[in-house]
Amino acid sequence: MGYWLEEFPPITFMNCKEPKTEDVVLIFYEINRLFDWVKINRLKRNYPNSIIVPIVTEHLTYSTGIAIELNLPALLIKPLQKAKFLRIVKKLYTSYKEKQASTITMLELSQQISQDHTSPFREAFLKRLIRGEVENEQEIIQSASFLSKHCIPNIVFLIQGYIDMDEDRPFLFDASSVITNVFRQKFAITAPLSFLYFERYLLLLMRIPNEYTSFKHWSEGVACLLEVIEVLKKDYCIHLFMGIGGVFQDAMQVKESYSQARKARRKPPVQNIHIRFYEDLTKQESLQKAIHYIEEHYDEQITISDVAKYINFSSTHFSRLFKKETGRNFVDYVAFTRIIKTLPYLRKYDYTIEKISSICGFNTPNYFSNTFKKYVGISPTDYRNTQEILFK
Repeated sequence: MGYWLEEFPPITFMNCKEPKTEDVVLIFYEINRLFDWVKINRLKRNYPNSIIVPIVTEHLTYSTGIAIELNLPALLIKPLQKAKFLRIVKKLYTSYKEKQASTITMLELSQQISQDHTSPFREAFLKRLIRGEVENEQEIIQSASFLSKHCIPNIVFLIQGYIDMDEDRPFLFDASSVITNVFRQKFAITAPLSFLYFERYLLLLMRIPNEYTSFKHWSEGVACLLEVIEVLKKDYCIHLFMGIGGVFQDAMQVKESYSQARKARRKPPVQNIHIRFYEDLTKQESLQKAIHYIEEHYDEQITISDVAKYINFSSTHFSRLFKKETGRNFVDYVAFTRIIKTLPYLRKYDYTIEKISSICGFNTPNYFSNTFKKYVGISPTDYRNTQEILFK
């Protein structure tokens, strides 16, 4: 085959004994036994840019359908014929050159622009990553020119927030930049960060050290995060609230961390009102059913015995298990769920405090106001006077 390829113009083909992963190589591989198809599949994974042509021995021609399943562009059957071999190679080479001439890849485009964190290619890639649109490792490899390997995120934070409208302080027109700058300052030497404005939320995509399977177990990172929250609150009157997903070392699973962060953000926090970890959400099926019941009936005067009965638990057992699994007792959890439900009414409508408290299941406006202040830190009226941060 080597001699036959010499009929092409010089330097068209060169022998390559140990190709790199990113190289474009024409690989011929003999299929002498069925297991060799497994090796073909492995070659496809290891050399995603390359063109792989199996050469099938005559007694295994019945297995050539596997080539179609593997989406291979061609195959040859022994004994090889020079004319047929050269015809197929010429066709593959022409097809490759046409594709190369007509297609400019994200990798090639990104090489023409600045390599800083504002790269539109970096942003586009990260958005595709959290949407689950990055489907193969080759796209990860190609992202290297605008997103180095150590910056590929393994965890996602979903962030919302509001600003206190302090008459003695000038209005903060660019809260988003303030937030991202404070994050970058505090995490400058601990973890690489990326930010996305996504569906009116701010997403923080971070790569934490590989030895940690949870952000909450990374004490240095947690300390930096708490410092960010405190600095923004104290110096800029910005209050952040976030859901934090799990850690996924496989970049193509980062979309799961985003999904988890969204779910976590909607649930009552365990301790710090500003932070909710997905891993703190109960995975116990009966408790998930109970929580769903609470979220469906929050505007009613539900009791612990109502919910316990709904999932066929005794009230005592349910109370103990609920506290263990959610980090809050039943009364606190229901109250916090109701508070979460009041937020859109306070932010978007001109309803009175009395009407909102009634809509969301609180017995009296006073009880609503006191409960709201207990958990949120300010009264419903003060919250209504804050400015929601819209990340866009």
